Amino acid sequence: MDELTITLDNYVLLSPDALPLDEANKEKLQEVIEKDPLALIEYWSIDPDYDGETFRSKWQDYRDNTSNDSDPHHVILEAKLKVPKVKHKRKICVKAVDVFGFESVVIKEIEQ
Repeated sequence: MDELTITLDNYVLLSPDALPLDEANKEKLQEVIEKDPLALIEYWSIDPDYDGETFRSKWQDYRDNTSNDSDPHHVILEAKLKVPKVKHKRKICVKAVDVFGFESVVIKEIEQ
C-alpha cells in the first residue's frame, strides 16, 4: 500500500459578481475571499484512481464534520489515503463544492 497526501491550498470563486447579493454582502464575501478563501468550501472529495470518466469518491470531508477536527465552519485541508500500489501513473481527481453550490474539479497525474 502507498499513502497519498492531498492538500487544499486555495479556492477561487470564479464569478462572485454573478451571485444575487446586495452590496453589503458582496463586501463581506470579498473579505472572506481575501482572508480565507477555503472557508467557502462546503464539501470536498477524492477519487485516487480516477479513470477520466466516472468519479468514485474514496474520501470526503464536509463542514460540520467535527470527527476530523473541532472546527464546524471549515473542512480539513489535508487528507491522507492508503491506496494500492500501481505500476503506472496514478490519476487523482479532487472535487470541491462551495457554499453556493458551485463545483470545481482538479485532476492530477502522479508517478509513484
